[in-house]
Amino acid sequence: MAKKYKLIKNITVDKLATMMNNSFESQTKLIVDGFSKVDEKFDKVFKTLKVMDDKLDEVGSVRHEVDYIETALNIQPIKKH
Repeated sequence: MAKKYKLIKNITVDKLATMMNNSFESQTKLIVDGFSKVDEKFDKVFKTLKVMDDKLDEVGSVRHEVDYIETALNIQPIKKH
């Protein structure tokens, strides 16, 4: 539904400036709030990626240990990576 606006014929420059300022402030608040929400989501994504990176480091370390054991025992790997 379209909003109906009232035409104001007699308005002072000060009132117009106040109206414009209020409009800019509300838009700025919407933008800042939006970016804050995006920042929070990115923080969650980065935390998840950090956990995944740590897990991959652990897997790499285990793989290295298995390679070392296979070499030390002189056994063939079941599956080469």
